Amino acid sequence: MANEGVKCTVTECQWHVECDKCNLERIEVTHEKTGADSIAVPHFCKSYQKKQ
Repeated sequence: MANEGVKCTVTECQWHVECDKCNLERIEVTHEKTGADSIAVPHFCKSYQKKQ
């Protein structure tokens, strides 16, 4: 299951799939952004894992 609406360009992350999607069912975040740049940078992801 891909997180629809979540764009990810971190291709070295093991959850990254084609079309810049994340295939984690739920993304854990360290900090939700609410400032002026909140659309460009929605959160800091702590679910990142480097591909093996």
